[in-house]
Amino acid sequence: MSYATALVSVADLARLHSLMVCSRLVVEGVQTGAHRSPHKGHSVDFADHRPYVAGDDLRHLDWKVLGRADRLVLKRYEAETDLACTLCVDGSASMAYQGTHAAVTKYRYACLLAAALAHLTLGQQDRAGLVLFHDRAAVDLPPRHQGQLERICHALQDHQPALGTDVGAGLERLSAPATRRGLVMVFSDFLDDPEQIVNTVARLTHRGHDCALVWILDPDEADLSIDAVTRFQGMESGDALTAEPRALRTAYLEEVQRQRLALQTLCRSRRLAFVECRTDEAPHLPLNRLLVNLQAERR
Repeated sequence: MSYATALVSVADLARLHSLMVCSRLVVEGVQTGAHRSPHKGHSVDFADHRPYVAGDDLRHLDWKVLGRADRLVLKRYEAETDLACTLCVDGSASMAYQGTHAAVTKYRYACLLAAALAHLTLGQQDRAGLVLFHDRAAVDLPPRHQGQLERICHALQDHQPALGTDVGAGLERLSAPATRRGLVMVFSDFLDDPEQIVNTVARLTHRGHDCALVWILDPDEADLSIDAVTRFQGMESGDALTAEPRALRTAYLEEVQRQRLALQTLCRSRRLAFVECRTDEAPHLPLNRLLVNLQAERR
């Protein structure tokens, strides 16, 4: 697997309106390998044997084993199947935040990453889908291939962040029995109850999905690097607080660390990929970390 080396700045991408154009820039030079299904089927790669059962197709009988051991067994093969990748983007009001150190909002940054991964997924002949959520699923595009990049990018660009965050309600459809299992990537600031996030991921993994969490923070949110007395306005609750940030910084950073540890513990316990990123870094950097983590969790 090779990765992009040319730096793509967030500021440069912010000047490009089209997510389709941005996605091509971000993934330039990024490649991923083929995805092998855990299910057995008929393909060119041998997997194992199983005993013959009356009525089985004799074309798959292993005649060499029959000649050597006088046993009737069938050959089984690895089934090469396409990957169903669902990109879940948080479109709640808090994702509209953009501090003074970032060129884009958290929502726009999530869109850049999601569009880039859709470009990658579709480029390797897999299927990509989109769930755009806040306190419910606002957009739900099941994984498809033909024309899907344009549909995903248009849906992301047309949405305006609003309402509160409810990861469980937003991703409810993915835990339904009728949903085909695949790779689910969630892009969010995860301003939700950690227990709710844990329960949602547990339901998804129970249904057989592989999951990855991408935690997106603005630099201001990561370290509260604000010095002057400031009026803080809740983007989802509407509550307001005027305070001296330096007096709050220690307690605030402890809360951020608690959320970080909760997400890390969740992903480590279930062998899921987890990436933390800030909106002032070039998008190809967290993209590369995510691909490396996905590869590592499969070993």
